[in-house]
Amino acid sequence: MNKTFTRLKYIFLGLFVLLSGAALTYHVVWVWPKEKCEKQGRLWAGKWMKCATSYSIETLTRRPLNVPPINGEARVKPEASSPTSPATQTAPAKK
Repeated sequence: MNKTFTRLKYIFLGLFVLLSGAALTYHVVWVWPKEKCEKQGRLWAGKWMKCATSYSIETLTRRPLNVPPINGEARVKPEASSPTSPATQTAPAKK
């Protein structure tokens, strides 16, 4: 009976050490670098475990701000700018 308790004691001690090491490794490898990266105002890429800086598209393409796109997707449609279109009409005021 004494052997059984000693064996169980070592099994539970081994499990405790193994799980504590796993939790510490998880924090050292994943949690603490992520927190450090986010404190710096950068973005954490969890898939690659890297800290990255985000850039606006204007910075990457060196286009000036407020320049319309080349493909014309953001152009205003003529029917949307007319005063009689449903999008620009307002409801009558209640008295």
